[in-house]
Amino acid sequence: MVSIALLAQPLIPLADVRPAYGSGVYAIYYRGDHSLYAGISGSETPIYVGKADPANDDASTTREQGAKLTARLLEHAGTIGTAEAYTDQLPAHLSPIRLADFQCRRLVCATNAQLVAEKHLIRTFWPIWNAETKACWGMSKHGDAASTRANKRSPWDVVHPGRAWALDERLVDSLSPAEIESRIESTLQRVPARQDHAALLEEMLAGFRQDDAVSQERDEPPVGEDVAGPAPDEAGGADDA
Repeated sequence: MVSIALLAQPLIPLADVRPAYGSGVYAIYYRGDHSLYAGISGSETPIYVGKADPANDDASTTREQGAKLTARLLEHAGTIGTAEAYTDQLPAHLSPIRLADFQCRRLVCATNAQLVAEKHLIRTFWPIWNAETKACWGMSKHGDAASTRANKRSPWDVVHPGRAWALDERLVDSLSPAEIESRIESTLQRVPARQDHAALLEEMLAGFRQDDAVSQERDEPPVGEDVAGPAPDEAGGADDA
């Protein structure tokens, strides 16, 4: 129900998010012309979904939860903005991204409801920036962990450079741009982007019916369970949990 409620929220530009109280779940969507994301641009499939846990585990009001949800979205907007600011220094084989090309949906929900909702959303869409999808993870890394100077650069930082800690010349790429493109294509072949909003809501509602319908959720990433994903030695520490 929380997942459906999120998908029923209006889309707003990621650049226009303003601070507000509340924790919950969110989805980020791509609307640009980057070649890597042609398969999802303008669709109802998010490029990333996440949750923001409350400041207080026993919070019963949005004020007690803290401004966690909008803080997380503002953080992601800043990360994308950093990559955009690096556009003039991009190697010729990489394409830029623009903050203006991203939109989001957000939902403040009861404390702890965000936990299962995020998992359900990931296993429904397999967003290509989520670590669980094993395609182009790393956007939600912070770079302030003890492992910042480890020896791997996340796929996101490979194709969207700009964060100073990920530009360190001592780092090696965890995946090549060609490998990242291949994983994205494989993901979208197995879990095609949803194009129709009304049909998507109906699909989600169908999951509540106690009949013999087959769930659209997958228990393993589309690229396969045995395909390597995020490793402990990647720069920037673990992705947001």
